[in-house]
Amino acid sequence: MGRFCSAWLATLLCVVSYSFADLQAAEPVTTPAIRERGLVSPGDTARLAAVMAKARRGEEICVAAIGGSITAGGLQTKDPKNRYVARVAAWLTQTFPQAKVRFVNAGIGGTNSLYGSMRVRRDVLSKQPDLVIVEYAVNDNHPVPMFWSTYEGVLRQILREPQQPAVVQLFFMQRKGENAQETQHMLGRHYDLPMVSFRDAWWPEIYAGRVHWETMYADVVHPNDTGHILASELLIALLQRVKDQPAPAAVRTTLPAPMISDLFVDCRFAQYADLQPTANSGWKRTADGNRWESPATGGTIEFGFEGELLFLGYEIDAASEPLATYRIDGGSPRPLKRNPNRLPLAEGLTPGPHRILIEYTASQPATAGSRVQVWSMGAAGKTR
Repeated sequence: MGRFCSAWLATLLCVVSYSFADLQAAEPVTTPAIRERGLVSPGDTARLAAVMAKARRGEEICVAAIGGSITAGGLQTKDPKNRYVARVAAWLTQTFPQAKVRFVNAGIGGTNSLYGSMRVRRDVLSKQPDLVIVEYAVNDNHPVPMFWSTYEGVLRQILREPQQPAVVQLFFMQRKGENAQETQHMLGRHYDLPMVSFRDAWWPEIYAGRVHWETMYADVVHPNDTGHILASELLIALLQRVKDQPAPAAVRTTLPAPMISDLFVDCRFAQYADLQPTANSGWKRTADGNRWESPATGGTIEFGFEGELLFLGYEIDAASEPLATYRIDGGSPRPLKRNPNRLPLAEGLTPGPHRILIEYTASQPATAGSRVQVWSMGAAGKTR
């Protein structure tokens, strides 16, 4: 009987505990305290004030966001209008109906700030943005010291643009609240940038059980529609702080010296149809024209680039790894291996022109899917 009572009591306690947690958790509402926590720093708001003044005058303004799959939204957001950058643009349109507002969502899934530094000019700066939101706190959350430099490169490339765009750093989080905010925050302080943290705003609510993770996240990384809406509310709260500020007499254009490195300030990038080899033996374009694919029986392909560092976007499976090598400037062959973090293939090169030769040596026809595919190439650093 005693054993039965103990089991019954334990079951009752579990049920009561579960019910109590359900009662405590609620639909997330951005309270003033949450909003205040989410503003890591307003930073120097002169550039933001200039954007608001431009909108008040009824001019065209462009809002852009660059980041990974969180920014892209993808399947995790059911309505593209709920993605945070779209909602920020919608707020600007509603607040300044006389202005023409357009937005650019430059999020690409599975990419970090290294890839971002290579493509920010093509995908963002070429659109002449007035405001750029930078989101890499999750995808840069790896023990890779280079991400300090690549993230700084993204910031510096944007800040030095002639149109003087405003930059806002945005920090999301993973399932246990982890992200790269600590290092990115230091860079934000160095450049006195506005910083908004979804992690700081909402992790205490989740940890305390007042809000369930699943309410705002579709999985361990990606916010759902609710998460994007809540993130946009934090960003909009920042914009509301400066909405009525007068246009600044001047905006600071001189940047401080790099905190880590200026290696990724000058980048060159080619992708898909723009990626042209300098020599080719057997490799062919895939059916969609976006990748160079190794031949079934082996062959070589060579690309030229300029700079001190080489980034190569490629796919290779385990079966192909023993068959693929690369050489830089005719040097010794090195194995071409899988690269899940998309790290550079070569560093510390002398400034100037270089070439990379990729060789695939199959002793017998490769099975379907066992090939090497190259889809992009980027270089950073000085060209001479």
